[in-house]
Amino acid sequence: MKKKTAEKAGYAEFARALASGSLPPIIVFTGDQTYLAEKAVAELRKSLFGGSGDMGFTLVYGDNASGKEIADNASTYPMFSGKKLIVVRNADKLAAKELTPLEGYFASPSPATCLVLDFTGGKKPKLPKGDAAQYDFSMEKGGSSGAVLEAARALGFEISRPAAEALVTLVGEDMRDIHNQLEKIALYKGEDKKITPADVDALTVRTKYADIYQLINAISRKDRKTAHRVLLDLEAAGEEPLSILGLVTWRFRLLWRAKELSEKKTPQAEMIKQLKISPGQLYYLGEDLKKFKYAELLRIMETLSEYDKKLKLSYVPKSFVLTKMVIDLCGTR
Repeated sequence: MKKKTAEKAGYAEFARALASGSLPPIIVFTGDQTYLAEKAVAELRKSLFGGSGDMGFTLVYGDNASGKEIADNASTYPMFSGKKLIVVRNADKLAAKELTPLEGYFASPSPATCLVLDFTGGKKPKLPKGDAAQYDFSMEKGGSSGAVLEAARALGFEISRPAAEALVTLVGEDMRDIHNQLEKIALYKGEDKKITPADVDALTVRTKYADIYQLINAISRKDRKTAHRVLLDLEAAGEEPLSILGLVTWRFRLLWRAKELSEKKTPQAEMIKQLKISPGQLYYLGEDLKKFKYAELLRIMETLSEYDKKLKLSYVPKSFVLTKMVIDLCGTR
């Protein structure tokens, strides 16, 4: 892996490299913002294929992908266009045995293929050797509130820091959700380009996130009845099963990291910085930490991982899969 700079390159650096045509044949996405990874892939597709279609685009998932098939596909010259784009989503779930055939390809990649290994939302990767670049899609400098300020500016609006903090408290730290809510607020604001805490309070849809926290609290109490009721409310509101699972998983990952920092007696200011949360969020996270031991969190994370696969691969109705997941989570301990 070539080191571009001493600091991590983020989305802005990726966009500049794409615009200048200087991206290498192997690209690695890391960090916690899957929204930015998906946005980057969309920009890549547009750049490579334009409006002529994207017959050269292939998307596979690491949890059921074949390393040999990926390498063979990447090595084959494109038939219908001058370029190929192969994206391996959930690349952290590639089985160890599938990495061997890929290592040979990493050493000598095809100049006609752009291979993207998307590790966002997963474990940090063992980076491939060769002509590759890594882009970290995590919260920008300034944490979650700073990311909201930047996102609002990109839409042509100015949001106060208290309003930004209120938005993060209501919708969480996923940039996809933050951006969606900002677009809705911007639509209502029209020509008034300043977003205040009152605007956020009046215009932000908070039901989903309130219910997510209720769901997590019910799981922590092993309260199946309440958990199932909250799940039904989320489904009735039109929430996608993978979105529900993703929010629950994000919360428990945050709990795990917070528990590690807490046991190391990390100062609160440093915890806020590393977890990229507000002081208020840290307080509520601290309350949740009292409910779980490492063994409990580990079993919960394993259960969530198992149901993530089931939701993506099973032909059973997703609502049934989620219901079974809640039952299993409430029985975990």
